[in-house]
Amino acid sequence: MFEQLGLIGCGLMGGSFALALKRAGLVKRVVGYSKSPSTTERARQMGVIDVEAPSALLAVSGADIVLLAVPVSATEATFKAIRDLITRDTLVMDVGSTKNDVVDAARRVLRDNLGCFVPAHPVTGKEVSGVEQADTNLYSGKQVILTPIERTFTVQLQKAVDVWTALGCNVVQMSPQAHDAAYAAVSHLPHLLAFALMNSIAGQSQGRDYLSLAGPGFRDFTRIAASDPKMWRDIFVANKEELLAQSKIFQQSLQSLEKLLGNEDGDALENNIKQASQTRADWRMTSQKHPK
Repeated sequence: MFEQLGLIGCGLMGGSFALALKRAGLVKRVVGYSKSPSTTERARQMGVIDVEAPSALLAVSGADIVLLAVPVSATEATFKAIRDLITRDTLVMDVGSTKNDVVDAARRVLRDNLGCFVPAHPVTGKEVSGVEQADTNLYSGKQVILTPIERTFTVQLQKAVDVWTALGCNVVQMSPQAHDAAYAAVSHLPHLLAFALMNSIAGQSQGRDYLSLAGPGFRDFTRIAASDPKMWRDIFVANKEELLAQSKIFQQSLQSLEKLLGNEDGDALENNIKQASQTRADWRMTSQKHPK
């Protein structure tokens, strides 16, 4: 059990982590800080945190586990704000969707205490944000990617594995580079496409009329277009190179389909669709056997 969680960012991800730790009996006290004082106050009123801290540094004071649940673009500034109270025994984690940039920030700022930091990416969330959306079950049954580096302390890494496992998560480890390449393909690109599709329809003179006719397929495909704009702006910028590489690969695939369509090559078009359908079916079967 941990004595105190220092929670920096009391929104959906951070609030849900605090609630889950409390329910599992893994922490005695939660001290929270958010950039907006009203958010921190609301978190205390909801029982997400026990004490409101006036600064990130004071949220970390006395904490043996620290979670950064802030936009990835704010990671380095947050590390700078708290580094003076991080000790070699502190477990520090984040919940960012990109890892190379977060690790680079930690290298620049944490220095001798870099080993305390275990980068983490819980593969979960909602289209809506805010502490009001905090959910005790948000992490249960979900996959959490840990991306330790060569200087990560073995003790802290094991603590991180134990914490996420105790919350009912499936923990996977990989390098920050492998993580960002993979999630550019299966998360960041789909969001980019959903945003682009919504904008392409909305930008047409008849766009509003078209949207009024959309059905369940459109709803499912574009669900993630309702995601937090600031968060996804930061993710796109942080993982720009990998995302652009995946975008080019996608464009090549789309152009191949367009060529078949233009040539009215029905057989080849059907085979292309069949291949995509089979890949999706195989993935669905595998994901059901090994739920994230």
